[in-house]
Amino acid sequence: MSSVNLHYTFNYSQPEEYRLSHDSVFLARHVFEKMMDVDLSQAMALDICAGAGVVGMDFLFHRREALQSLPSSFDFLEIQDVYKPHFEENKIRLGAVPTELNFVLRNYNDLQSDEFKNKYNLILSAPPYFMPGHGKLSPSDFKNRCRFFIDSDLRNLLLGIHHSLKQSGQAFLLLRDLPEHRWNVIREAEEICFGLLEFKVLGDIRGTHFVGLKPC
Repeated sequence: MSSVNLHYTFNYSQPEEYRLSHDSVFLARHVFEKMMDVDLSQAMALDICAGAGVVGMDFLFHRREALQSLPSSFDFLEIQDVYKPHFEENKIRLGAVPTELNFVLRNYNDLQSDEFKNKYNLILSAPPYFMPGHGKLSPSDFKNRCRFFIDSDLRNLLLGIHHSLKQSGQAFLLLRDLPEHRWNVIREAEEICFGLLEFKVLGDIRGTHFVGLKPC
């Protein structure tokens, strides 16, 4: 896939120290295309590792422009509070939507708790791509937490999705293999999801797997 974003939405507010890649906006567009004509008017949605809210808000932007129904609520789960002012600014830049947008300052491990059980119809996630030890850490703790699975891990991400997704719901996320570190992320994710989530690689986004999940 080209690195050029052919479906520009709006100019995001984001920390200068760490800028999003086009993977995030391409994820939002891919999910929009997959979900065309699906009625989301009563849906509750979640963006995991949301940062400044770009994936979820891009998805909402595309749905609004196409005159498609929008979720009734959208939670943006993010563990780093530095993103909160950028999230609030992006709500303004996105413009009017009927969806309730909530910044949720939590670790995605919490998705395995009772309060989140079977809560969401739609889940999106562009999580970190690297495990600790996969590459050199930055002097910046903020950057490291954006790039590496530091606050939790892939297993808890997938178990959180399984616990919080409604039986009729769908989840979409990005996963990247790291052959130079001998990490086959698809094989590991399939093992974690076995018997819990239907796991399907739907395509490729700039060398990263675009994955769909549904409850078994």
